[in-house]
Amino acid sequence: MIKKAQRLVTFRSFSIGFGAAVLALACGAEDKNNEGTPLRPVTEDPCANPLNVACPSYTPPEDVAGTGGTGGGSTRPPPDDDDDRPVTNLAKAAAENVLASNCGYCHGPALTDAQAKAGMNYIDDIDRLAAEGKIVPLSSSTSKVVQRMVRGEMPPQGSGYPAVTQSDIDTVASYIDNPQFWPNEPVVDCTGDDQLVDFDDLYQEINQDLSGEDSDDTQFYRYISITNRFTAGVCKEALDKDRQALTKMLNMLSIRATIEEPLPINPEETIYRIDLRDFDWNRGISVNGEAFADVWEAIADNNPYAVEFVGDDVDEVKDDTLTSIPVMFADQMMDVAIIGNLYYAIIDVDVNQTLGNFIAVDLGINLADNLANEESIRAGTTKSRISRQDRLVQRDDIELRGGALWQSFDFADDANESIFEDPFGFAAGGTEAIFTLPNGMLGYIIADENDNIVEDSDILLDTNQNNFKAITAVSCSNCHASGFIPVVDEVAKISIDNARQLDLNRDEIEQLEAIYVSPTVFAKQAKDDSASFYQSALTRANLPTAGGDPVSSMFLRFDADMRLADAAGDLGLTPEDLGRNLQLVNPVLSVLDGGTLDRDDFTRLYVESLCALSDQLENAPDEAICDALEQ
Repeated sequence: MIKKAQRLVTFRSFSIGFGAAVLALACGAEDKNNEGTPLRPVTEDPCANPLNVACPSYTPPEDVAGTGGTGGGSTRPPPDDDDDRPVTNLAKAAAENVLASNCGYCHGPALTDAQAKAGMNYIDDIDRLAAEGKIVPLSSSTSKVVQRMVRGEMPPQGSGYPAVTQSDIDTVASYIDNPQFWPNEPVVDCTGDDQLVDFDDLYQEINQDLSGEDSDDTQFYRYISITNRFTAGVCKEALDKDRQALTKMLNMLSIRATIEEPLPINPEETIYRIDLRDFDWNRGISVNGEAFADVWEAIADNNPYAVEFVGDDVDEVKDDTLTSIPVMFADQMMDVAIIGNLYYAIIDVDVNQTLGNFIAVDLGINLADNLANEESIRAGTTKSRISRQDRLVQRDDIELRGGALWQSFDFADDANESIFEDPFGFAAGGTEAIFTLPNGMLGYIIADENDNIVEDSDILLDTNQNNFKAITAVSCSNCHASGFIPVVDEVAKISIDNARQLDLNRDEIEQLEAIYVSPTVFAKQAKDDSASFYQSALTRANLPTAGGDPVSSMFLRFDADMRLADAAGDLGLTPEDLGRNLQLVNPVLSVLDGGTLDRDDFTRLYVESLCALSDQLENAPDEAICDALEQ
């Protein structure tokens, strides 16, 4: 064991990547040593990986090693660069390739109807799967294809083919559940029923809940509502995904060791009470240099939909809770709370420090000692689904408390660093970290090539985002819906085979073998960490441990183009009422009469519209706010 190996350097980075809905846009050139001898596997073209669908030379082979089958791979070309929906096509290609590589040997397009099991030879065609009822848009939990993968029935047990990995199942489920990819799919709604919950109703419900409560407690009470979705016409039974998203959001933004569920205060379970103390949200935080009395106030200040109301009911509520914004809608709140520097501040990550300092001080991990003492484990791969260069993943125990830190190292396009040149030292172009929070939920950090903590990544790509950048934490949460994702190591064998060229001595070879563990050991560690920490936390929160991530699903749904009903719910009106009163608001909103509106355009006009449409309410926006708009 090498205690002070000269090659050994301190690494700072993150885990497993955002594999589910994220793809590399090209394949990197092959790294070579100074003698021109490749120090990586050359028998496989990285672009032959069925998940690297955007590679320029992409042509799926008949047999893809390690993907769960022989034959039946998708024969579809990669998305055109000129396609006007690249996000949809890349995410769809990822999901279709998961299905093709795992199930194509029985249901692939190369098979005739007679050859294919059950006459189904279109497993790589999501649109046809939906048309045939094998997939239910916006409902992965009731989609037969997903159900069979979850139950281990596809591939069939005893077939000799490996079960579909959870990350692959999540890739398909995330696509199915994402409203961005089903724009013409009607939302299950109850628009014929009386579901109006205006702001008077909202504040009356909250006021009633506060009555009789001790003032020592009410000052910490806050309310989160999904009544905007209910008023928009979504049935209360169809709001379970929103309820799951709310519970998960609260706990992934908590730094306490407990899991807490919000308390519904009305029969429809569309208004929830939380206690700031349950999530350590009663502490002061600083965001971009601005200090806030507590986490709630920081979220409200960054939420353009958080408007102060006045009136008999709301005034009593404000007096009891000691805040001018006692309630926010869940999706509006999430849209700002789980991204960027606000997210970091909420989970107590100081963005003014380096990632390495956070790991050393806040998590108590000495990465150099762990590597020297062979207490870290690693896996390196040339087949990353989201990075065009080599990618290395490392796992360490959190020393200050129970938990795990997973790191990954990625490389800039022009660096072309290779983990095979020196398995103990290289210069990463970007780093990412996933660490377990005290309650078992996952925290996420992205850092640049200088180890500075940043809000998004230019190296990792998220096809759900219009600019393709992976964003902390929504991109990470989407991909890691079920936990950590294992990587199959290629470094140990290649480096040992080239030990003489790399000038590795016997001690270094032994250290390399101890740190770069076998795929079985690495996969077991990822599975154990997911089960022990993250999935245990989900179970304690009464949340599903498999399928698409409800948080990213709500985030993406909220940011999608808006219908009349969506705008009406946010304004506290039924769709019919807003339709009759569009002449009272900015003409830009007139497009909602039969069309859709960009969410950002609506956001800019929200307060103005709210002021124009709330004059009949007993509890209405503060007149000073409305008057300021006219100046």
